[in-house]
Amino acid sequence: MLRKKNLYDSAYGSFVGSNQGYYGFRNRLRIKRFTELIGPSKEDRILEIGCNGGDLIFHLSHFSDHVYGIDVNKEQVSKANSKRIQWMSATGLKFKNETFDKVCSFEVIEHIADITKVFREAYRILKLKGKFIISFPLELIRGQAALFDAITVYKKPSYARMLHVQKLTPKKIKTIVKDIPFDVSLSSIHFLPYPTFIMIMEKNSGVVNKRTKIQMLE
Repeated sequence: MLRKKNLYDSAYGSFVGSNQGYYGFRNRLRIKRFTELIGPSKEDRILEIGCNGGDLIFHLSHFSDHVYGIDVNKEQVSKANSKRIQWMSATGLKFKNETFDKVCSFEVIEHIADITKVFREAYRILKLKGKFIISFPLELIRGQAALFDAITVYKKPSYARMLHVQKLTPKKIKTIVKDIPFDVSLSSIHFLPYPTFIMIMEKNSGVVNKRTKIQMLE
């Protein structure tokens, strides 16, 4: 069996990040919509979690001087060959506390097993009132939205459930972050072009439950 750690290679990254055909159309639509949601300004410090080859990063750099990305796909990070993009896990971000004004992650968190760590880390590196902007597919069955990717890239429909290890809803996300002081300012469905949940959370200075192990603001 293909090991999970090998799923995210250049074949997968190049396929989902293609600028041709359906995926090209989808990615252009997503970049436009995600840029509107992020609302970048020149002084914003922005991090994208799961940036793949960096298409959104490079687009956002037209609006902000401080845009960065991380991804676990080492081959795609190497191909991007940019100081803005680092090979890094979302569950162990190597940034100082309160570094960013905005953190975003689009159709990535459903790929991560320990999703709570992602939210803890996003909270830690965000400045007070900073925003965490996320999207994830609306799925009736876990892996449904990854089926085409699994068939095309790996020739294995069953790999869809290896790619999407989470079936998420806004209600589940709110349960996951109940001990992390985020205020949900947006929770809605968009078509990009398939149904996708979008949520925007703002970091507040509330008391953090000890189980989250997040350094609290004074």
